[in-house]
Amino acid sequence: MDYVISDEVVKTIESRGLKVDDIKMVIEAAEASKDKITDGSKFIAKKQIGDFVVYADYSEAGGKITVNSGYGHKMKIQDIVMDTADTEWTYVKNGAKVRKGHTNLSYLGATRSAPSLVDPKSGESWLEEYLAAKTIAVAESLFSQKRA
Repeated sequence: MDYVISDEVVKTIESRGLKVDDIKMVIEAAEASKDKITDGSKFIAKKQIGDFVVYADYSEAGGKITVNSGYGHKMKIQDIVMDTADTEWTYVKNGAKVRKGHTNLSYLGATRSAPSLVDPKSGESWLEEYLAAKTIAVAESLFSQKRA
């Protein structure tokens, strides 16, 4: 695959403790399996890599993959708690409309519900970047400090 990744995106990915190769691995797996969501102009895909759930936000045009961002979290995705309304997203793998919802996440023995994008049919959930890179990152840090 031919990738376009700006220096700014590389810097953001690396500042989040991820590698560009991790993001490429997520994209390659998603392209092979169709396990990704789309809003018609971009895709979000995820993959468990070690202790992280790694996400790739990317676009595809003219045979090139443009990486818009990459992020991740250590919290384990559990079950969908609820779904409330359709979104502009579609789960490419099964064609289902992705819904706004909440998903249980667990980390260091604590389980909490968080807003997420969900597909009730498959049980899959995705966290958006604003949540994973900020709120979830802070929560993981606090749980780790409490445990220490």
